[in-house]
Amino acid sequence: MKFKLILLFWLPAVVLMAQSDPAPTAPAPPVYTPGPGKAKPTRLFPLENDGTTFAKGITASDLKSLVYALASDSMQGRETGELGQQKAAQFIAKQFKDAGLPPKGDKGFFQKILLQSMTWKDLALKVGDQDFTNRKDFYVYPAFNPDRPLTEIKELMFIGYGIEDPKYNDYGKTEVAGKAVIIYDGEPLDKDGKSLITGSEFRSNWSVDWRKKVQLAKQKGATAVIIIDPAFEENLKKNRKAIAVNGWKPVGTGTEAISNDFIPNVFVSPSTAKIILGDKASKVESELTDLKNGAKFKPVKVKAKMELRLDKDAKSLEGSNVLAVIEGSDEKLKKEFVFVTAHYDHLGMSDSTVIYYGADDNASGTSGVIEIARAFAEAKKQGVGPKRTVVCMLVSGEEKGLLGSRYYTEFPLFPLDKTIVDINIDMIGRVDDRHKDNPNYVYVIGSDRISTHLHDINEMVNSEQTKLELDYKYNAKDDPNHFYERSDHYNFAEKGIPIIFYFNGTHPDYHRPTDTADKLNYDVMAKRAQLAFFVAWEAANRKERIIPNVKQEKGKTD
Repeated sequence: MKFKLILLFWLPAVVLMAQSDPAPTAPAPPVYTPGPGKAKPTRLFPLENDGTTFAKGITASDLKSLVYALASDSMQGRETGELGQQKAAQFIAKQFKDAGLPPKGDKGFFQKILLQSMTWKDLALKVGDQDFTNRKDFYVYPAFNPDRPLTEIKELMFIGYGIEDPKYNDYGKTEVAGKAVIIYDGEPLDKDGKSLITGSEFRSNWSVDWRKKVQLAKQKGATAVIIIDPAFEENLKKNRKAIAVNGWKPVGTGTEAISNDFIPNVFVSPSTAKIILGDKASKVESELTDLKNGAKFKPVKVKAKMELRLDKDAKSLEGSNVLAVIEGSDEKLKKEFVFVTAHYDHLGMSDSTVIYYGADDNASGTSGVIEIARAFAEAKKQGVGPKRTVVCMLVSGEEKGLLGSRYYTEFPLFPLDKTIVDINIDMIGRVDDRHKDNPNYVYVIGSDRISTHLHDINEMVNSEQTKLELDYKYNAKDDPNHFYERSDHYNFAEKGIPIIFYFNGTHPDYHRPTDTADKLNYDVMAKRAQLAFFVAWEAANRKERIIPNVKQEKGKTD
């Protein structure tokens, strides 16, 4: 499972997930209850065949065989662009071919994607006559910086947290055009630790996505942004891969110019910031203290003599999405598409001896999608295939920033306006601490964010068929983990397509070499894959398509 670059251009791809919740103190999971005057979910349009016969073909033993193959030494951790990912893609395509499915990608079963990464020819920060060291005194994200060999800074404006929001504004009437700005990471808190924007302990998107601040500064005409990171050492360690060489992005989707959407920006340690601020450092601290105590923030002008060098070098690699297409049987409805997705890539090898196997993340979801494709293929062979066209797509590039799914939604092989749902599976093979006493559960995320119809379908087929405990903990809009934005469904959601995301929660082996095939619970994994199949079956066969019916905030999907 991916963390944001959420980036997806939303957050950096290697931000780590939170640790599992301790079971003894975990609250009871939310239970779905219909709103006033609503009945419990019922089948609006009875199906001639509810798919039970074909769901039984999704078995623990078959899933286990697939996971062991995908998470084997020979797959080398399936890192996008490396030999292991290419082997995995060929393995998946063979499963589809052996199931009797026709190649419907732009290259056989594949949609090729080209990714690009920026590294540095020259990266330097100088204040006065003092040179500072990358990844010791400062750090930068290559994907979100322009190629700018030299930026000279003579004047900075300290603009608090660099936020302009209806509930809080650092800029006010301050003009920053032609100047650099220096800001703090995060957002302002009162003396009780509550956000001045949300009014609670939960943080706003200004904390989650620092890039908004850089883009805002650019809109206001600033020349560069210096971001003071109070958690410098922690974030440097946590995001080492992203800030070193891993600023990957798709090429050919318009995103190759994404770095040009930003002005030069650099994160600095508090000690480096103190040198930059000079004799204004105490004034800056005073303003922040006053702000915490309820006073209005006042910007601080800082004279400076700085040089920032961001001279880039580009690298490219090729990945691929793998697609199985089960064409619909109804002449009209087959022009609408039900997607079932998972990412098959992982982190590869840190050296020649250490493999990141990625059994749960996400050989488990990949295996589930392969089995779902087989089930639909068998139904079609028996003359009871789906009325709508079902596309089972395994994507690469997820661990580098949800890039395979991003590529697909930018260059779709089937019309997005005819794509009625994306059912995404990312980590369904493990049992977290919260549910160690009852492994028959699955976290459901996003089912009601765009369409309540989809939410009701999921509730209905689960109550009739799989009878799992549906845990909506991570579907909360104030979920601090932001899992809704951290897997491939998000790129479909960004296009207004209803989505549902199945997830088993985190565990200590997440993004470690110890995420191995022997630790998965294949019986519960089969139930979770069957639930995804039943939802896809219902979506593909019901008379009316799933309709987006939840009003979206402008520019957002949640």
